[in-house]
Amino acid sequence: MLSRITQRQLEYFVASGEAGSLHGASERLHVSSPSISAAISHIESELGVQLFVRHHAQGSRSRRLAAR
Repeated sequence: MLSRITQRQLEYFVASGEAGSLHGASERLHVSSPSISAAISHIESELGVQLFVRHHAQGSRSRRLAAR
């Protein structure tokens, strides 16, 4: 299962969590926001869980932070 998740996808996931938004991660990594979103969606699909709660035009929050 995890063999289908690349290191780059994990890097995008970690950067998004640290930045608190896909936009912040995209600026930090110099990658488009849709690319980061696609990578995170792929991880979520592979694992069968939602990792981020997405809020249109408001960024995203990790599931752990959103639960607080």
